[in-house]
Amino acid sequence: MNVFSRANVHALSWMNEPAHWSCTEQEGLFVETPAKADYYQDPAGKHIVSSAPFFQLTSSSSSFELTTRLTVQMKHKYDSGCLMVMEDDRNWAKLCFEYNGRYPTIVSVVTIDGVSDDCNSERVDVEKPYLRVVRQGNCITFSYSVDGEEWEQIRYFGMKLQRECRAGVVAQSPQGTGCTVQFDFLNMTVS
Repeated sequence: MNVFSRANVHALSWMNEPAHWSCTEQEGLFVETPAKADYYQDPAGKHIVSSAPFFQLTSSSSSFELTTRLTVQMKHKYDSGCLMVMEDDRNWAKLCFEYNGRYPTIVSVVTIDGVSDDCNSERVDVEKPYLRVVRQGNCITFSYSVDGEEWEQIRYFGMKLQRECRAGVVAQSPQGTGCTVQFDFLNMTVS
C-alpha cells in the first residue's frame, strides 16, 4: 500500500514540519529541508539534535516492511533522505541515502538510550536507489537496492520497541543550508 495515496496520506503526520513540502500520489513526497536539520545523538555529547522533518505514521503492528525510492539534491556533506523507525526521541534507527562529501553512500544510524551508532556502508552509483526497513518484533533489517529487485542487506540489529511505533521518511541537511528530497512512494506492508 502506497501511504502517499489520497486514501492513506491522512494517516501521516509531521514531526518538525518543513516550511515547503508537497505530497501527491503521482509525484510522491517532495521536501525542502531546512538548514542544519538532523537526527543524531553524538556518543561524545557534542551534537544532539532532533530537528529534521519526519513524515510519519504510527504502526500498530510489530511486523512490517517499509520501502521507498528517493532522490536527494546533494549539495552539502551529509545531505540525505532516510527511512526511520522511532520508539521515542532517545530510541530510533534510520537508513539513509547520504552524501559523504565526495559521493553518495548508504548510511545507517541506530540510536539506543540516547546514543547514536553511525555506520557508513555502500557507495551508490544510481540517482534513485530503493531503501527498505523490515521490522519483525524487536529485530530490524535495513536493506537497499539499485533496481528494487535485488537487495543488499546493510544492517540487522535488535531494538526494544513497543508494538506500536512510528515509521516514515526523513529529509536532512546536518551541515548544510538545506537540500531537497523526493520520495517517489512509501509502501508499507503489514504482516
